[in-house]
Amino acid sequence: MKKGLKITLVSLLSAAIVGCGAMSIVSAVQWGQAKDNLKIAKENLEEVREENADNEKERQNIKDKIQEEKNKTFQLDNSKYKTTFSPSENQKSVAAVFCVDPTGYGSLGSSYPIATDLDGQVQYFVTNGHVVSDYQKEGQMLFVRLEDRENVPAEVVFFEFDAQMDMAILKIEKPTDQRRTVIIRNSDDVKTGEKVTAIGYPDKSSDIDPSMTYDMASQTVTAGVISKTDVVPSSVSYHTFQHDSFISHGNSGGPLFDENGYLIGMNTLIHKNSENVNFAIHSKSIMEILDKNNIPYITSEDYLSTFEDEIEAEKKAFEDEKAAAVKKLEKQLDKVENADEIAEFEDRVEKRKDEVENNKLLLIVFAGAAAVCIIGLLVVLFVRGGGNPDDDGLTSYLVCVKGVFAGMRYDISKHTMTIGRDRNSCTMVFPEETPGISSNHCSIYFDSRTKTFVLTDNGSTYGTYLADGRKLTKGVPESLEPGSTFALADKANEFKVERG
Repeated sequence: MKKGLKITLVSLLSAAIVGCGAMSIVSAVQWGQAKDNLKIAKENLEEVREENADNEKERQNIKDKIQEEKNKTFQLDNSKYKTTFSPSENQKSVAAVFCVDPTGYGSLGSSYPIATDLDGQVQYFVTNGHVVSDYQKEGQMLFVRLEDRENVPAEVVFFEFDAQMDMAILKIEKPTDQRRTVIIRNSDDVKTGEKVTAIGYPDKSSDIDPSMTYDMASQTVTAGVISKTDVVPSSVSYHTFQHDSFISHGNSGGPLFDENGYLIGMNTLIHKNSENVNFAIHSKSIMEILDKNNIPYITSEDYLSTFEDEIEAEKKAFEDEKAAAVKKLEKQLDKVENADEIAEFEDRVEKRKDEVENNKLLLIVFAGAAAVCIIGLLVVLFVRGGGNPDDDGLTSYLVCVKGVFAGMRYDISKHTMTIGRDRNSCTMVFPEETPGISSNHCSIYFDSRTKTFVLTDNGSTYGTYLADGRKLTKGVPESLEPGSTFALADKANEFKVERG
């Protein structure tokens, strides 16, 4: 380093040290004063609090109540909202259907009502087409059985019994409240393994049994699970669920409910050769026919959405009530005497705390700056000249005298050369098939302080050898003078170190 530049740097750094030191002293004094001011502010606050202990107690009590009100959260009362239906509740959504000839002989099946008001009356009933197929014959009568053995005449407003669909829609003369509409869930959402319930009037045959009343008390409720979600039985083309709830002839046209009590299908077929392998037409197909015939119904999605508005209204009422309670308490808080005085002293304490922290930070900054300048001054004073004192201006080379890289010369003045076959860890990479060369064979670098090359064997299998035949010990560095040679393994690859 030039003498003039060195003197200039020393002067600048010395001035900086003096300046930073002076500012550190000032900051230390101000820090001490700030701490004293904070202590006084705290004492004044305590005096005010003691003088106004009663008001402070009341103030804190109101504050606690305000916080308590603000912490209140809306709790939904699930008992107010009917979102599921038990099998016993769903029995009111099933009715027997009779198709009777003039002699009194007839057949039966099950059905379920369709309407838009869960608590209102029903007039339409859905069943299988094959249940009422005899009704098409001359002289046949069709009835829906309600309670007290009441047979209500019905007419068929939609009928299809073929390979494409097995469904009929019945309409009774007058709406009735003896049955409740089903709520329909889209069958596309049903998964394999879901629990299901079948409700109806199963019997050994589809003939009417005079000994049965065919009211809700006569219904059979059976449970099962969905085995497959999309099955097209042989001889038909409509889509069904396969389930294992027990059903028989009298269940035809009856509902299949999910575990929440929503209709997902209509029981239609049973497997002739397998027990409890039964099929129910998808609710999606049923809804499509209801839509085509302009018969409205309730979906589970629409039904559940009705609660959203009620819940939102209840939540809003809760929030309004909470806000009113908080506002009332805040007015009470404003009336407490000397409350503003206490708040003023609390603010003073907070300001004094900020002053303490700010002056402490300034002290740290100036003291740190002074320390940095001192270190810089020491560096300048002890620098012996420009650049690296150990650099003699020569370049250090690793030369391959024999082998794969024969004739190659590598500058290793400023880095370590690692020799081996591993591309990830080595800088001189031998081909994989090179005999005797390990993945990470050895490494070499030039030590500018000792002006020697340092060679280290990295645990090679076949060793690293010096010119005198000595084999290097794994991990033990060996110093080589410029002009020295060394070889790898069978000495087919030989290297020389030199400077120039």
